[in-house]
Amino acid sequence: MRLNRFYLENFSNDQKIKMKDCSVFHQIKNVLKMKVGEQVSFFNQEIESIYKIEEISKKVIIFIWQNNVKNNFKPKRETILFQSLIKKDKMEWVVQKATELGVSKIVPVISRRSEKKDINLERLNKIIIEAVEQCGRRDLPLISEPLKFSDIWTEARGLVLLGDGSGSDMVEIIKKNEENSKKISIIVGPEGGFEKSEIDLAKKNKAEIVCLNNYILRSETASVSFLSIISNF
Repeated sequence: MRLNRFYLENFSNDQKIKMKDCSVFHQIKNVLKMKVGEQVSFFNQEIESIYKIEEISKKVIIFIWQNNVKNNFKPKRETILFQSLIKKDKMEWVVQKATELGVSKIVPVISRRSEKKDINLERLNKIIIEAVEQCGRRDLPLISEPLKFSDIWTEARGLVLLGDGSGSDMVEIIKKNEENSKKISIIVGPEGGFEKSEIDLAKKNKAEIVCLNNYILRSETASVSFLSIISNF
């Protein structure tokens, strides 16, 4: 049976943990309604361990260490997603799915056709933690403050790909640049895509213009499709 996993930033792998009023306490006691004897997994970016619930009361839960967990979840490569800002719910969905697909870093981008100009970083980091707990990875992808499209080039690493319907087949481009594909930066536009001036700027910065197929994809669909291909390449 799969255990419920909880990210604890200050997790220290103690033999006994006494947990008082906090979000994880509330989730275990009131949402999941877990019982004495049941097990959970606590982790941070360094270590993961299984604990058994020894005692539950109104104010405290006591956990006893059982064993450490060997976590082999490692993305094949460093992948940076430069995601043009889109509507709040769609942006949150992209962040969740990108985390599940092993992205290393997410850089929100203010492009000319972006629907929004700001984001709630606290909310997005919470979504990242929830996605990490669910998918089994231990490391948390970074998410930065939004950057203007003209400023992203100093942050791009490795093989830089920009998604546009006018581009070449993405898989073929990666194959041709296999030696440079251990790090991949993928740039995805907003609804309506990139303007010609932005594509021209990308080319000046040696980005490869790529596409998936002949269909016009929504921004959030394109992001997840690109990352799915990269993660399995």
